[in-house]
Amino acid sequence: MKITDLKFQVEQFGKRMNLVAVEPYYTYEAGKKTDKIGGYKYTTVLMDRDYEKIDIKIEGNRLIEEQEKYDIPVKFNGLEVSFYQDFTTKNLYLKATAKNLEVLK
Repeated sequence: MKITDLKFQVEQFGKRMNLVAVEPYYTYEAGKKTDKIGGYKYTTVLMDRDYEKIDIKIEGNRLIEEQEKYDIPVKFNGLEVSFYQDFTTKNLYLKATAKNLEVLK
């Protein structure tokens, strides 16, 4: 079994999540970063997990309008969290992706 095959149970991250930042991520071709936006990275505070932060990537267009300040309760649909390894440093990191998000009232 590879470390990348391990998946987290989404419930481990709690029910309350607040969006605090949004920024684009770029695609890579032949191992080099391009100027093409692949989607957006949504930095989220896990309210039920001692305010830990996690970046969740969603492919495609920006789903939240630009804001002066973010502190928006959200829910991610199709959230998947797993590990990936940087083979240069041998470090493990979390990788989080989702299909979309919805703003909670």
